[in-house]
Amino acid sequence: MKFDLIIQARIFSSRLPGKIFLSLGKKTVLEFLVNNLKKSKSINKIILAIPKNNENNFFKKIASIYKVKLFISKDRNESNVLKRYYDCATKFKSQNIIRITSDCPFMNVNIVDKMVKYYSDEGLNFLTNNKPRHIPHGFDCEIFKYQLLKKTYLNAKKKTDLEHVTPWIYKNLKKEVNNLLIFRKNYSNLRITLDNINDYNFFLKKISILKKISRSRNCENLINIIKN
Repeated sequence: MKFDLIIQARIFSSRLPGKIFLSLGKKTVLEFLVNNLKKSKSINKIILAIPKNNENNFFKKIASIYKVKLFISKDRNESNVLKRYYDCATKFKSQNIIRITSDCPFMNVNIVDKMVKYYSDEGLNFLTNNKPRHIPHGFDCEIFKYQLLKKTYLNAKKKTDLEHVTPWIYKNLKKEVNNLLIFRKNYSNLRITLDNINDYNFFLKKISILKKISRSRNCENLINIIKN
């Protein structure tokens, strides 16, 4: 069973433009995420799925340096992420898809591997780690079969369903949704995601421990330090 990790990414953001190219030490936010995910033992391919625009050289450079795949949408519509995701998975013939967004640079790679193992062992079609949410914002991960993505693409019509890939599944295919409880405690009020300048300042202030969190096998202990 093969798993392709597709990272949806774009340069322009209304709250914090160019946020994935902000610096986290010697690497940008996107570089840090990609480099960390390459440590996974479960991922077959990492693919950057981006809209067509005039700034694609940034992504081409990262894909070349870190030896990951790059998918550039044929149109410039940044809002239909579902179509970009589906077209990307179709082109690369992805069987099972891991979804992580580009603004979560400290996503713990061991959580990804743990979710892949559970998904495989249980023979699931869809697995998430945030229904109900106990993880911090920024640790969100979803795994689903290509057939489920195709069904979503063919049926989803509302703007919110097209912008965020999986909401249609949660609303219409509830029986397919499985949740893996990652942590014992509830950390849903903690933000380790990059949405605004306050998030970025938090990253810079806590960069040392956040780097440890991204690769630790027992990151809950480290998250407790930040929470407290």
